[in-house]
Amino acid sequence: MQCLLCPQQLSYNNNTSSMMRHFKAKHDGILETDYGESGHTEPMFCCCVLADKKHDLDQALVNLVVKDSQPCSIVEDRGFRDFVKKLDPSYALPSKQALKKMVDDRYQEEKADAQAQLREAEAVSLTVDLWTSADTRLAVACHYVLENSKLATVLLGVLPFPQNHGPADVADAQRTLMAEWGLEGKVKCLVSDTTPTMVAVADDLAVPHVECIAHALNSVVRRALDKTAGLKGLRRRAGEVVALFRSSAAAKEKLRSKQQKLALPVTKLVREESSRWTSTFLMLQSLLDARRAVGSALTALGAKVELLSCDENETSAACLQVLKPFYTATVEMSEQKRVLGSMGIPLVKMLLLATEEVAEESDNVTAELLGQNLSAGLRREFDGLEENPVLSLATLLDPRFKTIGFRCQEKAQQAVQTLTAECAALVRPAADRPAERPAQQTSTGEDRKVSTFCPPAFNLWKSLDDQASMVRTHSNATADATLEVQRYMADPPLERSQDPLVYWKEHKNIYPHLFSLAKKHLCIPASSVPFEHVFSKAGEVFSRKRNRLSPKAHEVHRHQEDPPLHQDEGERQRQFLLTHRFLLRAPWRSGRGLCYGGFSGVLMFSQCGLVVFCGPVYQNHR
Repeated sequence: MQCLLCPQQLSYNNNTSSMMRHFKAKHDGILETDYGESGHTEPMFCCCVLADKKHDLDQALVNLVVKDSQPCSIVEDRGFRDFVKKLDPSYALPSKQALKKMVDDRYQEEKADAQAQLREAEAVSLTVDLWTSADTRLAVACHYVLENSKLATVLLGVLPFPQNHGPADVADAQRTLMAEWGLEGKVKCLVSDTTPTMVAVADDLAVPHVECIAHALNSVVRRALDKTAGLKGLRRRAGEVVALFRSSAAAKEKLRSKQQKLALPVTKLVREESSRWTSTFLMLQSLLDARRAVGSALTALGAKVELLSCDENETSAACLQVLKPFYTATVEMSEQKRVLGSMGIPLVKMLLLATEEVAEESDNVTAELLGQNLSAGLRREFDGLEENPVLSLATLLDPRFKTIGFRCQEKAQQAVQTLTAECAALVRPAADRPAERPAQQTSTGEDRKVSTFCPPAFNLWKSLDDQASMVRTHSNATADATLEVQRYMADPPLERSQDPLVYWKEHKNIYPHLFSLAKKHLCIPASSVPFEHVFSKAGEVFSRKRNRLSPKAHEVHRHQEDPPLHQDEGERQRQFLLTHRFLLRAPWRSGRGLCYGGFSGVLMFSQCGLVVFCGPVYQNHR
């Protein structure tokens, strides 16, 4: 027979001696004793307690594999087995195959729960992103409101894609995922960047497309920076200064010592990256804050790179004031786990107002020109934003904004009319339900014999009566919807820090039809940027010890990952991941063993010039 606590087979000879010896040797402490009246000890096995404990430990092991991207072969590693044995000698680790099955079972449970929630959801929105690199992958996430009025997100899939693909291929893959998860007829919109592929995909699926506001703002600011002539030379010279202190260890140390002597915060200079305009802002800001220490360090080093002049520092400070609202908006969107689509219209309004005010107050020509370019870019990029029915209704149904979030009040009133029409469409079906007719009495046999056949009477006014009834129903539904919308609009707006979904949960009985519409429109995210962490996590799943994962196994692990992290934590994980994957793939050649700073290791060189100490060696080993 087999032990219930470990895989060991035990012999049975009509007694329990072998089992008792096995329990005392392998599972000491699990055997409980109960002293009876006779004074003898009688063994009592807590099978239920042991089974529950093993189940909990197995589930904790599954969490370790999924959340930390560990291979299932970890249960075969000697160090891990010794560590588990020290923690709990009674726990028998499952085999690698058994662990794989437990991970798959967990995936099936999580997926079934998510599918059950999606079946109850009235409407959903999708965020889609396509990662075009060495391994092209398509990631699709679904956003919806739960019955308890909380926003939820589920990852539908991360699918491998061929290098040569078109919009039809992407649309077919999304259509397959929508059918698998039962989302036909529920998708309210598709949020992504404005690449021609994604726009064509939305048209193919017959789903409204909503532009990711974070991508749009990034494009607006980058174009404005490139278009402002006075900033080109300033950015180039600032980049040269930063490059010196980033590439030279001596310059970096000199800057640090100067910052300490001047009682300044010890900070690093930020390098500009062409893909992210925020790096330009941080580069100019870091140079402006550390200009005294940078000038002193450059003088001490005798470097040929010149520090920015006083006029250039004034221009940099003025331009930073113009860019400050955009940086604040970008940080605010990145810090929130989910940015509702209702924020898009008010955010653009506030950016336009702030940019025009700062540009008017500035007496710097370059900063004024930058402000004009930013305002023109915002108007050009978001010209039809308030006319978008999806986002305009979402803004109205957000009790923090309502009509005050619109720049143009005429478009706000048009959105109110659209909202009233949709609300009336929900009121009308309830009014169209026929009233219950009283039960007719069943005629007896004698009545059937006496009664004769009577043809139905001709109703001359039936058509007119039906038409009048329809007009009355439509008029009543419109009046009820108008009254409900007007009462909601008359309520004072919420504070911007409050949750709009909590408001609708508390007022669902007061505004029942608007509550139903709010659940459909407030599940729309404004940005797909927080969702891009999926691609970074995908690289962690496919590690050196997990390079044989099948696409199905990869999907299992990705579906059970943690919720999206904040951008600062996600950025650290992303940088570590890129470095780790590069070190694994770069061709290395080894050098001599040496000891540096008390550490013994083998010096290795990559083709890109990186130097790595790899593994301890003896001091006299060469």
